[in-house]
Amino acid sequence: MWIHVVIFVMILCALTGWKKGWIPSYGIGGKDGIRLFAVVAIAGNLLGMILTLQNGGQVYPQGYRLEKEDTGSYEKEFMVSVDGEEPVSMYIQVPEKELEEQEEEPKQNKKLTRKEQAQKSIAEAVSRYNEQRSDPDYYYLPDKLNGKKVKWESPADTSGMLLTGLFLIAAMAILVMKGREEQVQLQKRYEELLMDYPGLIMKFTLLVQAGMTVRKAFQKISLDYGRKRKRNPRPAYEEIRIVCYEMESGVSESEAYRRFGERCGQAKYKTFATLLIQNLQKGSRQMADMLERESTEAWEERKRKARVLGEAAATKLLVPMIMMLIVVMAIVMIPAFMSFYGET
Repeated sequence: MWIHVVIFVMILCALTGWKKGWIPSYGIGGKDGIRLFAVVAIAGNLLGMILTLQNGGQVYPQGYRLEKEDTGSYEKEFMVSVDGEEPVSMYIQVPEKELEEQEEEPKQNKKLTRKEQAQKSIAEAVSRYNEQRSDPDYYYLPDKLNGKKVKWESPADTSGMLLTGLFLIAAMAILVMKGREEQVQLQKRYEELLMDYPGLIMKFTLLVQAGMTVRKAFQKISLDYGRKRKRNPRPAYEEIRIVCYEMESGVSESEAYRRFGERCGQAKYKTFATLLIQNLQKGSRQMADMLERESTEAWEERKRKARVLGEAAATKLLVPMIMMLIVVMAIVMIPAFMSFYGET
């Protein structure tokens, strides 16, 4: 029972650490992963605790008796403690074992361990006690042995602990799965930001060259993206929308551009944000030329990326193509061999 309490305390400590920020939630699925972990772990521990309480070790009262069955003898396991000593596990057979089966043991002259000696002493005491009572219907468990108090109880059922362990393993597996999903989503976002950059910088360059201010160019890009956002959401343009919302809510342009570069997290976007901040602070007559040069480099980078992705796709298609070739060869050659050997 105390193990379940310790598990509850550990789960609460972990949740508190995640909430306070002492334990990082990065790589385990964030809040969703932590929430699922808590639900599964706490539910499993509760079910295990209930099972442990229902099937815990039962202490038998003084003078407890076992009913003899007409179908034959049966065994029952007990944990026996003599005068408060460490409990010993032993099986009691009802009715007791035949003497012929026990006569072979002294012939072996085997040295018994302390535990085996205790089991033997208790078994002999139980046998003598029931011989004295000579009850044809019941088999009794003595409450004293050589003047010492004997405590009988059933062994504790470990199914509750097993259930709790399985749920904890499932909760840890959920954290791992959520962490992998998070990594996949971050990698996908990273690649989408790279693919969006050339088109974004080209649109921005065209708008600036047309005479728009940087702020107006951002608003124009955000407005155009908002019309088709539901059909094709893109992370770079979502960040543009956030920049516009921040500026409308009172955040300065330079601070909004700086946050834009940090949220995107890539060197290209940070360079772009730095260029915009410098234009606000110092002004730059060559900003349009610099943007055009950046746009050209971005498109060249995208072409190289597309070429690499195309080569990777061709490599992945190699195995299916070989399998199709084998199938085609089998379709052509098997009938030829069958007709050749059929004629001979």
